[in-house]
Amino acid sequence: MSNTHNKIIIFALALIFTAVQFAYGANGRRKNFLSHGPSVAAFSAGETVFSAYRDAAVIQYNPALIAFFQENVVNFTRFNLYEGSGYNSGSLVLNYLKFFQAGLSVSNLSTGSLEIREDIFASGLKTSVNNWNYVLSGAGMINALGLAYGLNMKYVYYDYYEKSGGFFAADLGLAKLFSGPELFGGASKIKLGLSAQNVVSGKLKLDIEDDDIVPIYRFSTAFLIPAYYRFQSQDTVSIYADLKYEDEFLDFYGGLAYTLADKYSVRAGYYPEHFTFGFGIDFYFFTIDYAADFGALDMVHRFGLSYRWGLKKYAEKTGAEEELDREAKEALNKEKLSLKEAEKKFNEAKKLYNKGEYLRSTDMLSVIVISYPNFESPMYFYTKMRDDMNKTAEADEQELNFAKRTYAKGYCAYYGAKYNEALAQWNKYVHFTGGSEEVFEYMEKINSAIKQQELIKREAELDAKAGKMLKTGIEKYKASKWVLCIKDMETLQKFVTDNKFSKTLEYYNKAKEYITKSVNELAKSIKTEKSEKPKIPETAAEEEKYEIDEASADKKYNEGLILYAQGHYFEAERTWELTLRLNPKHQKAKIALTKLRNSGFLSE
Repeated sequence: MSNTHNKIIIFALALIFTAVQFAYGANGRRKNFLSHGPSVAAFSAGETVFSAYRDAAVIQYNPALIAFFQENVVNFTRFNLYEGSGYNSGSLVLNYLKFFQAGLSVSNLSTGSLEIREDIFASGLKTSVNNWNYVLSGAGMINALGLAYGLNMKYVYYDYYEKSGGFFAADLGLAKLFSGPELFGGASKIKLGLSAQNVVSGKLKLDIEDDDIVPIYRFSTAFLIPAYYRFQSQDTVSIYADLKYEDEFLDFYGGLAYTLADKYSVRAGYYPEHFTFGFGIDFYFFTIDYAADFGALDMVHRFGLSYRWGLKKYAEKTGAEEELDREAKEALNKEKLSLKEAEKKFNEAKKLYNKGEYLRSTDMLSVIVISYPNFESPMYFYTKMRDDMNKTAEADEQELNFAKRTYAKGYCAYYGAKYNEALAQWNKYVHFTGGSEEVFEYMEKINSAIKQQELIKREAELDAKAGKMLKTGIEKYKASKWVLCIKDMETLQKFVTDNKFSKTLEYYNKAKEYITKSVNELAKSIKTEKSEKPKIPETAAEEEKYEIDEASADKKYNEGLILYAQGHYFEAERTWELTLRLNPKHQKAKIALTKLRNSGFLSE
């Protein structure tokens, strides 16, 4: 808890510091085109660092951020400035190295075509003034600290037609992501970054005297808040604030962004004497960004295009490896089809929720949660609905109308297996309001049971059996018998789903919790047992020392196929290792691991 408080305090101090600077009215002072980076995404949120999500041009703000990139990214930008001048940039981030990210960026600030004459009668000479910035970047992660670090080596060249010159310089960057407090049923995120540009540099000589290169320091903060849940993603509201110190002046940058389903973003920002606005759209592997700068002189338009792709596959596949690919692709396609169906049901459940049909929505969400336990959004709505109904049922009689209270009391009684009480409350609801199709449907469900007492007795018996099975599984977990715990908990899940009763989801989720904990402990034991290369059990003697859970092993094998099809080879390897920990005799997992390790993918 103290760690969470510390994170909140750090972030609050950062925002107060930036807000004070803003209140005192720092004036904008841009010494040269190195004062900012060419990211369109960042520019539309006031040129703040963390708003440049998945934008390779973020190299020029803080190179440490590319350590968080999950894909290779190439980015091109065009900034239309004044009177034909422009700021163009191309940036690239590669993640081919196992523990390191590499980047490259080239930017050019040009006046466009200028005509130079000795006098008004002389013929003109067309030329342009250009500034060039060449950046080579590297970034990595200190896993023990969760801290990203980055380094830029760059060469800057100024071409003023009659005078030209350049210098070498270096930039440094640090960044860290924290889990913030839970808001609106989801975890928020806090991001902090620190960068120093031109921290080491040579001299620029354009005239007789050498010019010093001014260092630029930037402290960056971001706060990401969950806003609206979808089946596999959610909308987020992001608040950004940066401080930039350059040439003895401290400037404030701020921005806001709303991101829909991690695909569409609308951004607005402020930097000294300027307001900005922009949007971004993701489709397939491309991102388009647009930004406008509402400055004192004119509006400046900025455009960006990014392309993302995964790791290259160097090795030539054998026939056996192609067969594994086909099997993995088939598993992935089946998963996609089932996800579409689940998302359709989730949307229907949300519509029922919005219409106030909480009984139907609850039952539909229960089915989705059991079928897709890895997705948090359906569980969020299910929990929120139960909490809302409990609060309504327990509220003061004068605070809510009679209809809402009787509906909520009947809802809570129904899911608490108190069926007679549910009928009594809903009879009041029907008498007072005339009823609804939904309430009549659920009253009929109760009345259609052979006898009320038999239904209650069945609930009690199932509850007792499920409770005993849960207790046995927990004892196995405490005794470090992870596989046996998983087997017992999966047996419990099958029991409660085969025998639907009021506490089915409660027991199902408790069993899921212990399965997850046991799988994590198994993964730790695999890591501990590994030497230079993970060993696949080959003899009966080696296999006998392991407990066997064939059903769980088959599930893990299928998960590995999906990861393999998606190109996540290291994750697939770990999943198939866990498969063999659950069932050392799993021949398909042995074959898959051998093919994967011989493919060359893991050496990348």
